[in-house]
Amino acid sequence: MLGKIAAGLGQGQYFISREGYSRQFLRLLGFVPFPGTLNVLLEEPNPMEQQAIRIEGFQEEGQSFGECKCYRIKLNGIEAAVVRPERSRYPADLIEVIA
Repeated sequence: MLGKIAAGLGQGQYFISREGYSRQFLRLLGFVPFPGTLNVLLEEPNPMEQQAIRIEGFQEEGQSFGECKCYRIKLNGIEAAVVRPERSRYPADLIEVIA
């Protein structure tokens, strides 16, 4: 995958730091990510060829948080994952990376 760093909506920190997500990231991905995402605008849309890791949606403090799919990647040798939220406002060629 090739792409350029892109600006996001500034909400990654809020969502990634929710306990309902962080517990599942630890259990299913093996790490608790930094609270935020790295947004990358891909040069070409890249369908993930591996099996998605499903992160279930949940309720917290009266608010609903949606499901997302994660795909393991390595970014400069660091374990990371591409996160595809069910309720994303981003186009298919913009990915969010957690590590």
